Amino acid sequence: MIVAEFSTVPMGVGASASEHIRAVHQVLNDSGLKFVPGPMSTSLEAESFQEIFDVVELANQKLAQIGAPRVITTVMIDYRLDKEISIESKLKAIK
Repeated sequence: MIVAEFSTVPMGVGASASEHIRAVHQVLNDSGLKFVPGPMSTSLEAESFQEIFDVVELANQKLAQIGAPRVITTVMIDYRLDKEISIESKLKAIK
């Protein structure tokens, strides 16, 4: 499993982005990937890099569709090869 974290910043939509973030979370819900929203970014699990980038692309397209003239996206990926990881395993490791 690959664990990734990403954030999108819709530019040019005003001070509040909550409507846009809800739209991104709907894209994630529709994707079927496991995800955990955070206050500044969202973590997700996927079997492949392609799944991650596909859903990030869909999220950006959704933001453009609902009026964001510019979107800044940051993606961080944990691709661990020595053992299986998940969002849950990473959270358990710090408790």
